[in-house]
Amino acid sequence: MGNGKPHRSVITLEQWDMPVSFDMEGKPVSLRDYLEGGHRALPFPSLTDDQRADLAAKRIELKPTYEIATIGAGVVTKERALDEIRTRTKLGGTLIEIETRVIVHLIDEASKRRS
Repeated sequence: MGNGKPHRSVITLEQWDMPVSFDMEGKPVSLRDYLEGGHRALPFPSLTDDQRADLAAKRIELKPTYEIATIGAGVVTKERALDEIRTRTKLGGTLIEIETRVIVHLIDEASKRRS
């Protein structure tokens, strides 16, 4: 940013293939496909709460490993995270919010690179 150095991508190859939305038929759409268009991806802001929960669960399922430490809940494994999201607990809502923020950031960063 003004220092002459190229902006390093924060988006890993794994993230390019992770879903960030759904298409009209409810199939997951990767970040790469979302940005390329033509896959009839639903705009992320238009997703319902249920779709965002499904998307968060799908993203966590696809990660080779997943573990998050929380104050109060302790260490949350992949299996527990998926259960918390599916049963819509308070912790599940927090996990959905984390994935939502990651998705918004990825879309924003990837969009900047395309322009």
